[in-house]
Parts: sequence; structure tokens; C-alpha cells
Amino acid sequence: MRYKFEINRRLPSLNDYIHKINHNRYAGNKFKQDIQNDIAWEIKAQLYGLRIKKPVVLNITWIEENKRRDVDNVYSAVKYIQDTLVQMKVIKNDSRKYVVDVRHKIEYAKESRVIVELIEVED
Repeated sequence: MRYKFEINRRLPSLNDYIHKINHNRYAGNKFKQDIQNDIAWEIKAQLYGLRIKKPVVLNITWIEENKRRDVDNVYSAVKYIQDTLVQMKVIKNDSRKYVVDVRHKIEYAKESRVIVELIEVED
């Protein structure tokens, strides 16, 4: 089975997070919680209480408004997505047992957003 949801914003990079925690470790924690809260609302609205029991592959399409960020900084936001999927109980855990692969693709458009596809795989 395939499931998809979209995050209608640009997710912060690892550099953004490091800047916050270097400034104040509590601000860094709040920063991460705020991002995950935004993602959680998208999951609630689009996946309607979905619970996946099988392992998944994540296909993530990062739609960026420009080419200013390094690829690794764009991809680093997968941490927010996986942690929120676990928090919302869409997947049981983000270990290799439950998330067997993450595939990334970057595209460009006027407005940034992230499209996340979860593909169930057989055990």
C-alpha cells in the first residue's frame, strides 16, 4: 500500500538547527518541537489516524524555491519527518526494522514544499 502527505512549507536545514542550539539549547529543542508540530498537523489532516504495521520505504520529494541550500542540508530535515511519524504513531519506530530505506529527490518550483510517500514493504 502507498500513502502520501504533503508539508506545505520549507523545512529547516541542519545548519538552521545547529544555529539554534548554539545560541541556546532550550531554543533548539523548542525549534524542533515547533517544526514537528507543524508536520503533525499535516499528518492529522491528510492521513486521518493512519497506523502502518509493516516496514516502509520513504520517498521524499523536496521541492525547493532555489538552489541556495546544499543537498545534505535539505535532506537533513528527514529527521523531523521520521520523528513526527513515530510521534503520531503512523509508524511504530524509525529504526531500520520499520523504515528500511529513504529515497530523496529534489525539484524546483516557485514555492517550497515536501511530498512524503510511505510505501509498505513485505517483512
